[in-house]
Amino acid sequence: MPGPPLLLYLKKAGTSSTLQLADSKGRPADSEYRRYTGDARIALREYALLMHRQQEQINWTSEEPLPEGLQYPGPRILQLAARSGLLCDSTGKLLNLAPGTYYLELSIREGKGEALTIRPRLVAGAEGDPEVLSRVSEAPFHSVSASHIMAGEYLFCCEDLGSYWAEADFLGSTINKTDLGIFLSITLSRFPLLKVDFQQCETVYGKPRTLRAALVFQEIDAYNYLHLQPVSTLDGYPPGFFEEQDILKIAEIHYQERHLEIAEIIYADSPQERFLAILKKFRKDAEKHVHAENGRYILPPEFAEPFLSEHMTDLARDFELFHAETLKRYRIRYAKPKLRLSLGSGLDYFEGRAAVEVDGQEFSYGHFLNEYRQSGYVKLDNGDKLFPEKREMDRFTRVLNRKPSGTDDEVHLSFFDLAMLDITAGVEAPPDLMNRIRSFYRNLNSLNETPATFPLHQGSLREYQKYGVQWLQHLREHRLGGCLADDMGLGKTVQVIALLRVLYSGDPYGPTLIICPKSLLYNWELEIQRFAPELPVHMYYGPGRTSQEISETWNGIILSTYATIRNDITSLQEICFSSIILDESQAIKNTAAMTTIAVLSLKGDHRIALSGTPVENHLGELYSLFRFLNPSFFGSENHFMKTWAKPIQEKDDADALQDLKTRIYPYILRRLKRDVLKDLPEKTEQTALIELDSAHLATYHRRRKMLSEGIQGEIRKNGMHKSMFMILQALNELRRLASIPEADAEYGGISAKREYLLDMISEISETGHKSLIFTNHLTAVELISEDLNSRNIGNLVMTGATSGRQELVQRFQSDPDIAAFVMTLKTGGTGLNLTAADYVFIVDPWWNQAAENQAIDRTHRIGQVNPVFCYRMIAKETIEEKILQLQKRKSQLTASLFSADSDGIKSLTENDIAFLME
Repeated sequence: MPGPPLLLYLKKAGTSSTLQLADSKGRPADSEYRRYTGDARIALREYALLMHRQQEQINWTSEEPLPEGLQYPGPRILQLAARSGLLCDSTGKLLNLAPGTYYLELSIREGKGEALTIRPRLVAGAEGDPEVLSRVSEAPFHSVSASHIMAGEYLFCCEDLGSYWAEADFLGSTINKTDLGIFLSITLSRFPLLKVDFQQCETVYGKPRTLRAALVFQEIDAYNYLHLQPVSTLDGYPPGFFEEQDILKIAEIHYQERHLEIAEIIYADSPQERFLAILKKFRKDAEKHVHAENGRYILPPEFAEPFLSEHMTDLARDFELFHAETLKRYRIRYAKPKLRLSLGSGLDYFEGRAAVEVDGQEFSYGHFLNEYRQSGYVKLDNGDKLFPEKREMDRFTRVLNRKPSGTDDEVHLSFFDLAMLDITAGVEAPPDLMNRIRSFYRNLNSLNETPATFPLHQGSLREYQKYGVQWLQHLREHRLGGCLADDMGLGKTVQVIALLRVLYSGDPYGPTLIICPKSLLYNWELEIQRFAPELPVHMYYGPGRTSQEISETWNGIILSTYATIRNDITSLQEICFSSIILDESQAIKNTAAMTTIAVLSLKGDHRIALSGTPVENHLGELYSLFRFLNPSFFGSENHFMKTWAKPIQEKDDADALQDLKTRIYPYILRRLKRDVLKDLPEKTEQTALIELDSAHLATYHRRRKMLSEGIQGEIRKNGMHKSMFMILQALNELRRLASIPEADAEYGGISAKREYLLDMISEISETGHKSLIFTNHLTAVELISEDLNSRNIGNLVMTGATSGRQELVQRFQSDPDIAAFVMTLKTGGTGLNLTAADYVFIVDPWWNQAAENQAIDRTHRIGQVNPVFCYRMIAKETIEEKILQLQKRKSQLTASLFSADSDGIKSLTENDIAFLME
């Protein structure tokens, strides 16, 4: 006879969880598992065994009452209980086992004022069901083991919550923005696998951070004994924080870059051992004179005063010093010096005098700097020794340049240097200079408060694009250059065109020179025709060009390439352009390259750079970029390397890095896709016109002429209907030649489409995005994969002969090292879920748009959380461009062309064939 109906009640109280066997009314029951069958028997037997072991471990001498039920049930019993159908919550409501696995994520959203609302939530992982999650989205959840969470009527298997799993219920909170870093550092140290979704910032994972040693000067007591404590620290964290909390990771929020950076912590040398080493350097028997107690050290005055006088410089070098004002009783000062400047006007630089003030006493800058460098301290009038904060002195030397032939206090600095200083500390300068600085920064910070409209001939700008135009306009009004560094696909080109419409809407503006790679030249022409057809455009490119075509009186746009500018720089550098715009500005990243030298020698009143990757490898590329944008920004290249590049790249100088970020922040605008999700459509499609080189075009047109003559003869002989097979063969042959001619013995070069695609995928992969690449030719699949391998870009390949397709799909979806999936259109067009990609490239588009749309839908489907950008690559002056022209001429034909291949061919007239083949 079967046993009575029983339930396993799963309860959570505080930080403890319990699994208790009881009847349907909640009354405790015994596990007579032999009276049951199937999963129920297995679950009840496991429960009985675990209860028996628990009771054996109880200390029977304890006066504590026996626990009711199984304490802290493990993953196995919870899984068995859920599968058996006996598992329920504390109210008796049955719990179902949710399919798949899930992970815990912290959702951080802005509240009122400076408040942030933090809410833990479950997210579907491998084979997890988002629909199940939607049913419990409003239900409270309870962590019941290190790998299980109970919510609503479901038990979820989740990623390991770690040793502090029981505290996951209490992660929800409302905190101030300023406390977010500390909150996340504690939380992520307790829950190492926890994900973070902060709407304002992209989560990035930085390299491990090594803690610095610090000294906390706690007090000098009534007997003149110094009490201090060595601790570990990092900037932005209170002293003692890392000792009080078991910190494994830290989180830092960089609002300017919109980054939430998470990094592991490395505990290096013991601060206590480092401090003892300096003590022994002073006196070998130092430990006899110093009392150690619970990590604190107590130094008698006869030891402390001479020790500090002699080794304060060592302490300031090796330790962060906290509460150093305590040392005043020993006539030792450790303080942040203030800078006083009195400046006059200059052309590129401002010159004047600098002084340093500490505690009301003023020094000439040169005298203060010389004494500090010689002794490590400066003697005050009252005899006290002043040890200035090293990081502030380093900042002074980064910004101020002493005049070689001047007096001790004479300095010169640029507009950009002055803006870096705390001008509230005291700067006397011409009113127009100070007003310019204040106006620039004040208005920069309030741009988004000023509504603006920038009408286009077609369409309209999105909100973030309007801000981009305002930002460019603001820099130009202050005669400053800037780099628009938005993610690929966010519309850098249209933002520049919108600005140009404004500039050319009034009085004659003069010539604007736009320099871009050859592959983008005709795309610029198309985009200007689309959004601002009223703007005059001159194409300065090709063998027939002459420099006489360009003059300072030309009131319009000049399009050219980097190679053209390099070759013609002798004549072009005599012209003063109203604006110079560089697209893909990483082309000038090497200051020694001839292209860079040529571009930097151009004269222009206003400069803009466009790049999705303004710095790819090293900081020298940043110098080259700003040498173009604002020539006096960094001074000489040697000065830049000494002041910025070497300290940051070779010494990991965090202060120099932060100063550099602050310095460049106003002049680089970068928005990632995740920053502007609400403004983006689900899918953006774009046509990329690719110019072929002369040898490629010659090969194409030789074959085109031969095929055209053959088709004309066939049609004359047999008529259109009977010639369809030959026409289809000819069109497909031209199609292959337009995209991938490498298989043709007549052409031995690399196709322009491969070069364009490689550059695009390189940029996309560097920003962490994935791409799908579709082509109709097996040869193209192989060649594109080889190209990607040559750049060390991880990729997968799929053709009709590929087996194990699902394993490839799963790897593409989950492996962060795989950036691209190359496949034939027919193979990848159906049945695959590839939502990890958010960029799609159709290498050789044709009339079967339905097949292309199916391919695009491999990534643009349920489960895709990012907007998708699709690029159709069209070879200029080939049959591919002819199809685009036919679309405009014959809208009715378009519908039939962009259907099945054979149907599209049947809809073509003899005149259409002649047009395609001419």
